[in-house]
Amino acid sequence: MTLLDAWRGAANTGHLCPRGRRAAAAAAVWSLAYALAGLWWAFGGPGYPFGESARAATMGAVLVGLNPAITGAAIATLGLTGVLVAAGIRAPIRSPRGRPLLRGFAWSAALTLLLVVPDGRALLSIGELLMLHVDRVEGAAIHQLFCAFGGLLWIYTASATHRTSLPGTRHDPRWGRRITWIAAALPLLYTVPRLLWALGFTFGLDTQTTAMVSDPVGRTRELVFGAAACAGGLLTLGLTYRWGERLPAAVPLLGGRRVPISLATIPAGLVSLALTGAGFTMWRMLAAGLLGPRVDDVAFNPDNWAAWLGNLAWLPWGVALGLATNAYRRRRKADRPKPLPSTASAECDT
Repeated sequence: MTLLDAWRGAANTGHLCPRGRRAAAAAAVWSLAYALAGLWWAFGGPGYPFGESARAATMGAVLVGLNPAITGAAIATLGLTGVLVAAGIRAPIRSPRGRPLLRGFAWSAALTLLLVVPDGRALLSIGELLMLHVDRVEGAAIHQLFCAFGGLLWIYTASATHRTSLPGTRHDPRWGRRITWIAAALPLLYTVPRLLWALGFTFGLDTQTTAMVSDPVGRTRELVFGAAACAGGLLTLGLTYRWGERLPAAVPLLGGRRVPISLATIPAGLVSLALTGAGFTMWRMLAAGLLGPRVDDVAFNPDNWAAWLGNLAWLPWGVALGLATNAYRRRRKADRPKPLPSTASAECDT
């Protein structure tokens, strides 16, 4: 069966839920934009993100040193294919034969964009923005964040094809509370060492790194990074406590107002994507160092263990935060006033 055949008759009986249709439409727009970027790079346009770069290799990049013409053409082809797949998923169906094919493309696109394209530069760029160093944010990092956003759209699109549920379907609140506590606690593995370094208590660092974190700029950087992670952990608790749904009365001007679901889920989701992508890169680099020829990789120098050990928490932290965010969203939507059950108003159970 060709992809065009799947697109022509690939829906299930009925219609995709409203959120699924919106996600598929957004994925189609994103895919078209990335296809145009691929054409731009294929014809020699600037900003190509997969060229030769020693820094890219150091930060754990996989896609390095690729030919711009070939890679740009491949991106353009895959982007246009994504437009067709998203349109096929969004359309009402007559035959379920092509659904597994479209779903497989959607999940493959999501995993590639989230776990293969990003490297440590994406998360580092967020830290540079927190330090107000906008000039240090690399173009490749912006590209990776754009790809992570596309991966999120494809996750929503792919998950919407699995099943729908009638309004009122609820998740286990105990599970959501537990995963939220885990997501709030994991940042401590990253935060505590950096706050101690900022206070002058250096440990687990080689001589060069100790000098870097001991000067005023280094202390400020570690303080900002550690405080940001700590604040993120505290805000994560709002995904399970009432103050994450309605602002406390003590908050000036806004006290007592309900927190919009998107105001909590969009920032948490983006941070989750950045953490997961960078964390997967760290674990991939560690595995390559242990199993391959790069056993002496400076990124995992035993004399500098405290500098990278906390970074290994990024992957479980990002996954836990994503699950906690989804649990929060489902709980908030379940608490909304419900219309009468009907097939047309069914919401995605994802």
